[in-house]
Formats: sequence, C-alpha cells, structure tokens
Amino acid sequence: MPKLSSTSAPATPVPAQEPLPDVGGDSQRSEPRSGWRPHDDAGHRNEVVLAGRVTAEPAVRELPSGTHLVTWRISVIRPAADQRPNQPADPITCVSFHPSIEDATRGWRIGDLVQVSGALRRRFWRSPNGSSSVIEVEARNAQRVTAAGSGHTAREPDHQPK
Repeated sequence: MPKLSSTSAPATPVPAQEPLPDVGGDSQRSEPRSGWRPHDDAGHRNEVVLAGRVTAEPAVRELPSGTHLVTWRISVIRPAADQRPNQPADPITCVSFHPSIEDATRGWRIGDLVQVSGALRRRFWRSPNGSSSVIEVEARNAQRVTAAGSGHTAREPDHQPK
C-alpha cells in the first residue's frame, strides 16, 4: 500500500511490512502491507487511510434506532500525475457510529487538515426514483492534524472506539 504524503502534515513512520498470503491462482504477485491480519482464508481486506481538508463540517443525525450517525466530507488532493482537468482533488464522504468519533469531530471546521482511517462501505436505500446507493468511508479512527488557518501542527490524540 503506498504511503500517504502531504506537505502540510508531518511524516508518519511506516511499520514493518509483510507480503500478502498466497491465495492460489496464477498470480505470483506479492504486495507489502503493514500490521494487517486477514479477515478470512481468502485474504480479503477493506482498509482506508485518508488525509485531507474538511469541506463539509461534521453533522450528527439521530437514527430511528436511537444511534447517532456523524457525517462529514473531506477533500484529498490527487498527486500531480493523477490529476484530471477540473478535478485536482477527490471529495470523500466519511461517516461513523462511534460516540468517541462524534466527540472528536465536534470542533472540526472547514479547512482543518484531518486524518481518517476505516473501511469503504456501500449503503443502499429506496428513493422515489428507485434504488440508490453511495460509497462512504466508515471511520474507525479520526483526528485533526492541523486547524484551519493555523500554521502549526496541532495533532490531537487518535479517537478510537472503546
């Protein structure tokens, strides 16, 4: 997995990496990965790490079950080689059901540099036009790295569900 880099965020050490397990087939591909353990014998993996600027402040919604859902959006700049005309960055919606992340994101403002890790999730619902879906990052960890407008790194502790 390639290491994320940002000119405004401090470098993060990369843990020791190990090759993917051989899961059969003709592929002799071996990719490095860090600290990951397979969820099943097939070696499936759903892991996302993002660093970007907040473009939609966190909003909390109470679901009919009583659970709180916090939703926010970040913009992640693409490397120069991957940028398309009129799309230098990718807007990514993040969600979480964890109260600790709801608390951690409460003070986030547009322009804050944040780091989020979690998994991609596809959510489905029925609309007047038929079935709809969206792919979001379901956050397990979230932290503000730098507050908007401040020139210094204000790294807060990781907020992980207990």
